[in-house]
Amino acid sequence: MSQFKKMTAAALLVAATGANAGGSLDLSLSDEVVRAAYDATKVGSGLHVSLDVLHHTDDGDMASVGAHVVDVRNSDSNLYIGVGGKVYGFATRGAKDYSGGGIGLGGFFRYRLPQLQEVSIAGYAYYAPPVVSISDAENLVDTDIRVQYSLIPTARVYVGYRYTGIRLEDVKDRFELGDGAHLGLKIDF
Repeated sequence: MSQFKKMTAAALLVAATGANAGGSLDLSLSDEVVRAAYDATKVGSGLHVSLDVLHHTDDGDMASVGAHVVDVRNSDSNLYIGVGGKVYGFATRGAKDYSGGGIGLGGFFRYRLPQLQEVSIAGYAYYAPPVVSISDAENLVDTDIRVQYSLIPTARVYVGYRYTGIRLEDVKDRFELGDGAHLGLKIDF
């Protein structure tokens, strides 16, 4: 079984066991990259957990597990924001294979436009500096920005731009596992 299939199976298992918490499934696609993510917020608390898997057809795979706090004071707010961190692991493919990981600090947001509640802007950004990067990684950057449209209250389609780059030891250029536009669907439950 390939590494990607193992990571996907683990993600689905976590999603199935945490479904009572309330959360979302997110799938985004481009020509060479697929990303699947599961997010859950424990109802009535500020705890938010996530699990993502990213697969590039030629360059490699990355997985992350995150923990965040979110503002639960006003559920009717147009702004939803979380801050925290993710633990990353990656494996590259190519002329030379690299692997490593890091602990990225950052957060995510979603802002619904007040004049057009079906449209929102969302994104995330995480950075793992050298002090918390391991193995072949010197640092890691993982970002995404998107414009979303709510088809129904529990499903959003989106178009976005993702940049996932890793600075590898003894390699001049940053290794990019994801750099470009993507389309996606996010389902809340």
